[in-house]
Amino acid sequence: MSTTLDFTEFDTEGAALALPRSNGELIFDAPWQGRLFGLVVHSCKAGAFEWDEFKTHLIAVIDESGLVDVCDPAVYYRQFGEAFCRLAGQKRFFDADALEQQTLIELEQLSHADHDHDHDHDHDHDHHH
Repeated sequence: MSTTLDFTEFDTEGAALALPRSNGELIFDAPWQGRLFGLVVHSCKAGAFEWDEFKTHLIAVIDESGLVDVCDPAVYYRQFGEAFCRLAGQKRFFDADALEQQTLIELEQLSHADHDHDHDHDHDHDHHH
């Protein structure tokens, strides 16, 4: 059984699902994004789920977020992770394996760890408490 990963919608410029790329190369803002991407692709190839199922979740997450401009890796991969978590929950394929559970927890923490660094649009650097 070979699962073919259909990246067409992930590679169409301007498509909602288009992967953040620079000169055709995938771009990741942070190491966890690359790990997340690898994890999803690997799980799919391992037959854990159908690529289309994941795609459906990702489309839903992007729709709900109302963020049309997902070419920012920081935004895109948070949605990517959210879609994966939903798929995982639906499939329940994290119950069996403690390691996978750990990955999920790690992703959860990572997606909340973004608050550490300032983004360009945050010019107010002295945070009043």
